[in-house]
Amino acid sequence: MSNQRMPTHVMGVSLLYKCNFSCEHCGYIYIGDAEDHIIHPGYRLTWDQVVTAIKDCASLKDSYWNMNYTGGEPTLWEEEGKDLADILIATANAGVLPTFNTNGSYFEDYENCHKFFYRYLNNTDTPLKTFISMDKFHKNYDQEKGRAKSLDTIAKVIAAFPDNKRDLLPVHVIIIVTKDPNSSLPEEMKKHYGAMGITFGDFPMLNIGKAKKLSDQMPEPFDFGPMRQKKGNGPPGMVLVGDDYYLGSKKIGKLGHMLDLYPDGV
Repeated sequence: MSNQRMPTHVMGVSLLYKCNFSCEHCGYIYIGDAEDHIIHPGYRLTWDQVVTAIKDCASLKDSYWNMNYTGGEPTLWEEEGKDLADILIATANAGVLPTFNTNGSYFEDYENCHKFFYRYLNNTDTPLKTFISMDKFHKNYDQEKGRAKSLDTIAKVIAAFPDNKRDLLPVHVIIIVTKDPNSSLPEEMKKHYGAMGITFGDFPMLNIGKAKKLSDQMPEPFDFGPMRQKKGNGPPGMVLVGDDYYLGSKKIGKLGHMLDLYPDGV
């Protein structure tokens, strides 16, 4: 039976700086202002660093971590024959819930897409949620037709799996919106892919990174509602960059020493 527990803690993991897109609204949503960001060209986590972070999350008793892998573009990460799928499998097999954010470009190719998800499902029965950034600032969908090759391919690949496997591969599209009420994706597009089980959600463009140049388009802050409280001491989540854990822009701990942040081990 698949693991459907809700995570008690969340860790954002910045895998690498590299991206094959150069979006004008790109920013860093986790750590401070982009100008002062410690992620610079050439930045990349190693396999050993990722494995250490996974072990950190798995070491806390009475907790269930969600490790969300981001970039840059995380599908570009590789090291000595290993790639993002290996990271996600290792995460799941350690008893941690993996998710990842992508621009979807890797999944436009059917063979790549099928191999990626098939390999994941062949090695674990833990759900894997894919978050795809797709909005009016991206060039990864046909704005006239309201269709995206990556979503078409992913939907086709998932539909080829048995029902019990399909449920393990939810896909959610993140839409960066501005103060323009028409800045979200077309409703017909949402309806079309929604019929395939793909969900959509708006997220406000933030005044960080390259998006600072678009400050006149910033929407009013969203009300995301109250955050679910966790039990025990220590932060409910954090971000890993290199060998350091951050909460917002503040460095709070070292990789390999997460237990120092949780006096109760929770």
